Amino acid sequence: MSEVNNLSHLGSKAKQIVLNVYNYFLKQPKEDNGSCIERTVRATGVGNRTVYRIRKEHKDRGPLKSPQRSQRGDYKPLDDFDTTLIRNKIHEFNTVRRQLPTLRNLHTVLKNDIKFPGSVSTLRKEVRQLGFRWKRTSNNRKVLVEKPSIVSQRLSFYMRKKELEDLGFKLVYVDETWVDSAYCAKRCWQGPNAPGVLMPCNKGQRLIVVHAGSIDGFVPGAQLIYKASSSTGDYHREMNGENFKKWMETQLIPNLDCPCAIVMDNASYQSVQTERCPTSNTRKEDIKIWLQRHNISFNDALLRPQLLELARMNRPPPTYAIDQLVRENGHEILRLPPYHPDFNAIEIIWSQLKDIIRKRNTTFRLGDVQKITNDAFEEIGADRWLSACKHVDAVVEQHKNNDHVIDDVIDSIIINLADDSSSDSDSSTDTASEIEL
Repeated sequence: MSEVNNLSHLGSKAKQIVLNVYNYFLKQPKEDNGSCIERTVRATGVGNRTVYRIRKEHKDRGPLKSPQRSQRGDYKPLDDFDTTLIRNKIHEFNTVRRQLPTLRNLHTVLKNDIKFPGSVSTLRKEVRQLGFRWKRTSNNRKVLVEKPSIVSQRLSFYMRKKELEDLGFKLVYVDETWVDSAYCAKRCWQGPNAPGVLMPCNKGQRLIVVHAGSIDGFVPGAQLIYKASSSTGDYHREMNGENFKKWMETQLIPNLDCPCAIVMDNASYQSVQTERCPTSNTRKEDIKIWLQRHNISFNDALLRPQLLELARMNRPPPTYAIDQLVRENGHEILRLPPYHPDFNAIEIIWSQLKDIIRKRNTTFRLGDVQKITNDAFEEIGADRWLSACKHVDAVVEQHKNNDHVIDDVIDSIIINLADDSSSDSDSSTDTASEIEL
């Protein structure tokens, strides 16, 4: 019997058994075949040292306990730039490296490129949130491919962007970000008697910043900075549909000097619908009223699930309050495809803005941070905006080319297996009707 010398491998029950065996031999008459400890070692298979340590633990602490498992540190969610890099790396595997982007080789690359802190399982969750799925390939391996709905929305964005540009609309990029009063540089020159800048212990108060810009620079008068109600959680919750609409009406639209296509993401406060299609929470009478208002005939004897299905079959495309407001003033809305902050030029500007704040914030007072932010807006001129817009155009063009290449690659490796089933694991596949690119 092999000896167990590591006490950390023994749970409380195993330790108690060893102790009981030792106590049993302790009460028996002494024999010539060894001491109580030696007989316990032969009977249980643990080492001498383990028996001594169990006896000492019981004597010093009383009831024996299982060893505590080491706790993992908190996993810090990835920011938009890191998730964009993951998406680009998957595309790189398909188009440049001509390799199947399995989770393991993707995990290895990301650990080197962005110091990805999570495990392969964590990476699986991240890529699923980006709209990727595992699919069996022709050599029985798995490849990460995007859902058709994500690709379709990206293709629609390409066409809509070109259409608006051909019509003479100027692209104006809109977004919001946040800055904490404790936001500062994490490194500085220090010496034996010069500790440098001391960082505060908490994040402090938070500012929400909203702005818009184009190749001509920031839109004059569109700047909005206000104190957030909380310094934790998702900063998108600090803005709601009513406040965003008021900002559009009073600060953005009046300052647009020509027909513009306002580029924005699909945040909930930017996507308030003028009229929603009935859902499972809608009352039966309200479903009937909705059907009548849309001139959809129905039998009054239909049950609620049948009425609801009829409404869903005749659901019109969603209409948004912001879109109507913008079009009434001679402009258009260009919505970004999901998971593509890299298509928004203001994301690059936000990075430059925060870099300025990080280098100059030494007081950690909210008023000072707001002044630094205002000064930074003055420094970031049209030249930086022009560079950011050109970079985004290049990124969009690269994605467009990649989509054509990936379409050819995926078409050559995907096998439609009618009896496959969908799963997250590396050992399962998707059905032919559920192929998620």
